[in-house]
Amino acid sequence: MPNLSDNTLEIDEVYNKSVIVTATITQKSENQDCNGDFECENFNAMFVADGLGTFKYAKHSSERVIDFFKTQASELNSREGKNHRPNLIEAFKQAKEKIIAFANENISEEDKNEQNLFGTTAITVFETDEKITVAYVGNGAIWHIRGNFNEFPDAYLFPWNAVNYLNPHTVPEGGKEALYRLISNSDDFSECVPTVFEIVKDKSVGDIFMICTDGIYSEDQLKAGKNDKGVWVRYESTMLKFFEYLKHFFKNNLLYNKESVEQTINLYLEELKPTFDDDATIGILITTEMLNYQNKINWLNKDESNIGNTI
Repeated sequence: MPNLSDNTLEIDEVYNKSVIVTATITQKSENQDCNGDFECENFNAMFVADGLGTFKYAKHSSERVIDFFKTQASELNSREGKNHRPNLIEAFKQAKEKIIAFANENISEEDKNEQNLFGTTAITVFETDEKITVAYVGNGAIWHIRGNFNEFPDAYLFPWNAVNYLNPHTVPEGGKEALYRLISNSDDFSECVPTVFEIVKDKSVGDIFMICTDGIYSEDQLKAGKNDKGVWVRYESTMLKFFEYLKHFFKNNLLYNKESVEQTINLYLEELKPTFDDDATIGILITTEMLNYQNKINWLNKDESNIGNTI
């Protein structure tokens, strides 16, 4: 990591490339989540998948789906012309077909009579110059954070310009959340139809997209209650800690690059690891506009006496 006292570094650097990072951690002997990203001149993409523990081959499921999406991104990049927009509904269908084909080729005779063999959630994010396109099946979170989130007073622990867009594909069942949209080896193709949406990028302050599996956050696992003051919903400590790390990152790092973001995300996961009872996977995309906005408010408008330490 660069030291902020290194006067060979220029704090007025203009960023011309978004930063994209994915990472995963687990307390268990086997991590059934999977993550991946793809960067090229035409677009950026990131993916996370939560292999479902109630399925026998959960780890194989998430790994094969992520491998498929990475291959699709590579093929999309090699396409001639300027149309590099993915057909995400078709991509999720093809991911399911890959799972079915793998299951048919590899499962034993004993497994053929079992119901829950392959199953995973999936979240995909594609960034182009103008838009960010998201698709998902299952649960987890897709946080959209505007680039000026850290200009709120300290009293605002949870900035209101940070919103989770993932409406879980789950219903209550036996006291738990049951998925009705996922990617599995069943012959029901309606279950893999994703929710898809697009966001036009904020050209003034920029954007962050943070995606994660339910080990970190999911709306269907929030704690709610009722007392004499009314109904309450508790903000998850994992997200409060995420905003704490994010604020510290922009305030104390001179360079906003892949290496420094990776370091921060891994520190975040390591701090939370003792509290996890599940696999936890995260992806973060910071747009070029946000990098430059944060560079402006944290460094260009400050004198050297305000420079802190890197983490």
